[in-house]
Amino acid sequence: MHEGDAQRAAFPFRVAYDARLSLGKFRGMGRFLRQLIAGREREFLGFCAPGDRDDGLNLASLGPRPYPAWEQIAVPRLLRQNDIDVFIAPYNTSPLSIPDKTQLILVVHDLIFMEALPWSRSAYQNLGRIYRRLVAPHAVKRADLVVTVSEFTARQLVEKFAVQPNRLRVIPNTISAEWYATDRTEQMESRYILVVAGEAPSKNLGRALIAFAACSGLRIDQRIRMKIAGVSQTGQAAFRAQARQLGISDRVDFLPYLTEDGMRETYRQSEILLMPSLCEGFGIPVLEAMASGTPVVCSSSTCLPEIGADAPRYFNPYSTSSMAEAIQQVLSNAQIREEMSQRGLKRAHAFHPDIVHQRIHSFWEEVRNLQENRRA
Repeated sequence: MHEGDAQRAAFPFRVAYDARLSLGKFRGMGRFLRQLIAGREREFLGFCAPGDRDDGLNLASLGPRPYPAWEQIAVPRLLRQNDIDVFIAPYNTSPLSIPDKTQLILVVHDLIFMEALPWSRSAYQNLGRIYRRLVAPHAVKRADLVVTVSEFTARQLVEKFAVQPNRLRVIPNTISAEWYATDRTEQMESRYILVVAGEAPSKNLGRALIAFAACSGLRIDQRIRMKIAGVSQTGQAAFRAQARQLGISDRVDFLPYLTEDGMRETYRQSEILLMPSLCEGFGIPVLEAMASGTPVVCSSSTCLPEIGADAPRYFNPYSTSSMAEAIQQVLSNAQIREEMSQRGLKRAHAFHPDIVHQRIHSFWEEVRNLQENRRA
């Protein structure tokens, strides 16, 4: 029996999901959805907007295209048209109107949108934050099961939204096995600190630049560069201007979009990963760095100590001096870096895909049993 046949026998009901952020060059939330539906892509039905496509997925489309309107207008119609039994809302929100018969699985990656953080320079990000603030509380209340990626966010859901613990399931992020397969690159063309972050205020990139500039007065190699991945072209201008004001623009590089192979090589050649975030729901770059054998110098905020455990060197993300001191301590001592690398490799195996996929398999067995009980 082929894998798809086995899955059809195991799931005698119709499952759909919001596919929109898992198409094209998808990032964290889209990646998590792909890991959740792995092996079931042709059986489950993905909802998308007109013009979206992915030959590996079974898709159904309906307008309008702007996301909030699409989620609230098109998705309820698609649920009814396709007689869906289980719907996966994988991006923190869901339609406010869902058929009574449809079991809602809501994925909440983080509650950063509820935090009192500065507004982004991006109007699009600010609108998304307002939308999530308005819709997420209703989605959490309606959901039959709420999936999240860390125990930290699970606790937040209980505290902020009074979610009953029996409705919560924690399934951590994972990364492909290829991240674990290759030894760390020994010969580096140049020494650099890697930062993987977006331009959102929660990513704290401005303080990371200040801390890097402060390292000029500390005992580290002044030829060390900072390479930044994940900031959009439009988002780079303000950070480039800040780097010029700090006198470090000649040592700061903004990387273009990299393939996964390119990112793996970039991690393996870096001296350290600097993770300056104020808030995270999981912190995938921490896992990617640990699996690559790259030492992690990391914010002590939110879920990050849960994910990194004893592998990183932690700092207060609101203190640029604390961040600079942590960078200096790790960069100036090769023995510390080697010890951190080994601890990181060990910790990363807790999130190996073989382990996480077992949790996902158990989750789908539970969903199947719940659906059968609803029908009994």
